[in-house]
Amino acid sequence: MLYPDFGELIQLGQNASRLSIVSGRQSMAAGPGDYTSPFRGQGLAFHEVREYHFGDDIRSIDWRVTARTDTTHVKVFTEERERTVILCIDANAAMRFGTRGTFKSVQAARAASLLGWQANVAKDRVGCVVFGDVPGGIKYFTPTRSRQALWQTLKLLSRTTAGENKAPVPQETVLKYLERVVPTGALLLVIGDFPDASETLEKRLAHLRRRCDVVLVAINDPADREIPAMDIVAFEDEAGHKLTLDTDSREGREAYARQWRENRKRLEDIAARWRIGVVDLHTDKDVHADLLLGLRHLNIGKAGR
Repeated sequence: MLYPDFGELIQLGQNASRLSIVSGRQSMAAGPGDYTSPFRGQGLAFHEVREYHFGDDIRSIDWRVTARTDTTHVKVFTEERERTVILCIDANAAMRFGTRGTFKSVQAARAASLLGWQANVAKDRVGCVVFGDVPGGIKYFTPTRSRQALWQTLKLLSRTTAGENKAPVPQETVLKYLERVVPTGALLLVIGDFPDASETLEKRLAHLRRRCDVVLVAINDPADREIPAMDIVAFEDEAGHKLTLDTDSREGREAYARQWRENRKRLEDIAARWRIGVVDLHTDKDVHADLLLGLRHLNIGKAGR
């Protein structure tokens, strides 16, 4: 299956209630809900003073701390408020790859469906960003308590979009875009295969982590980690660069595996430095079981409600 089935993505909502995503940071949204959020208001408990971020209420500015530090700071208060969940899905052509089970693009859409439906069941505001082979390269659906953003996202992911945006959209580009649209205190779930854990990627993730919770949902195929012996294989990336690899060569296979391990180690180090969660999903395993296991491991979710 090259593209996700829209009917299946809708049906996955029946399993979503078994997931529970618990944010490690207090939400900054302003509507009623089940989560504690920093929000200015009469009779609220003072929580902390922190640096001002774009979108903060200017009425919360702590002028004394601002004058002392020469940097704008705001007071943070606690109140029961809803949370905003943003799903960011990699739809680049490279995601239409898989050697066992299904394609990465299909598994990414299934994960987005499960996480999105769960957030909707929990009465969170759900917004989505799809980047890559979609019209315009980046498509943003504004967070809403209704199912509109999630529904539109699932329809987009299940549509044959090959060739609509031939140039790949790097993860660093969409993360920079997210800095402008993600509300402070939101939970951001980035779904993709993270092929290049670069310094630029870390910079973008660090900027986002200062203002919201971030979880990376990594889609893995067995051939990412280790390539089998199958004679000379030609590879071509999204930019058109070509590479041939003699997979019958032990040295070639070891170099391939080493490159994956090194990139993965860089990604894990970035996540550890900035307290970013990483959940592993696999093309040859059940996506729901993988999510349950991964969220429990991060202590940001649990089975049941």
